[in-house]
Amino acid sequence: MFSSKAIPIHDNSIKEFINAREIHLNKIYAPQVFVKQHREWIKNTTFRLVGLDSFKYGYVTAGVTEAFNEVYRERCYVLNGEYSYHKDIGIPISNYKDIPFGSRLIISYPFAATGNPHEDWNDIIQHCITWGIDVFVDACLAGVSLGKLDLTHSCITHVAFSFSKAFNTGHIRCGVVYTTEPYSSPASVTNKHFYLNHSSMLLHLDLMNKFTSDWIFQKYRINQIKLCEEHNLTQSDCVLFGLDNNKRNCLSRLLETLQSYHSQQ
Repeated sequence: MFSSKAIPIHDNSIKEFINAREIHLNKIYAPQVFVKQHREWIKNTTFRLVGLDSFKYGYVTAGVTEAFNEVYRERCYVLNGEYSYHKDIGIPISNYKDIPFGSRLIISYPFAATGNPHEDWNDIIQHCITWGIDVFVDACLAGVSLGKLDLTHSCITHVAFSFSKAFNTGHIRCGVVYTTEPYSSPASVTNKHFYLNHSSMLLHLDLMNKFTSDWIFQKYRINQIKLCEEHNLTQSDCVLFGLDNNKRNCLSRLLETLQSYHSQQ
């Protein structure tokens, strides 16, 4: 019945809005203007961000997955249960206590395996500060989750967001990566030369103007709780998931069915 994948919800309101948009193949949009709007849009009281203003540099990317290229040239590690793309690309899985001094940890928040913060999050951050390990935070689930992400820790150098889970636009990829580092990087170069998917940027600008960054969470949270109770699952902080022994089960298709049913009442 359930999938272990993180499948976005096919929300009819968003789908209809996207289908009504025209694609402007020759229209160019400045990435710095897009990033400025995203900085304001991503703020909400459902998933609070603390310290994002100190991340001075922001760049448009083709989702969070492309944003990893900002640090993949470094010696990177991920934790067990993380986004499987890292494993496929050859990034080693490690216990956080075994990550070498001066390396890089890529970690999702909320954590990919559960949609909740990693159970050792505080210890992980303290360990990274002590051992000089830089941290890249993958916040792709921020738009569909409840929580608070504190970015003020000195070890965190990057945080990346995408629209895929909030708007089901994973095949029209778009996202933003923020960093405290003023160095040349793949995203800084593509943004400098405007080598970006401008049609996707324009679509997501329209979506940001129409829908809040917590639209999906607010719309589907009550039904997520009901489904978890019905199927003896523990509700995740991420609205897409119910947890069975701390393993995620994606509820998206059932949430869509419930929403469609209620819309017909």
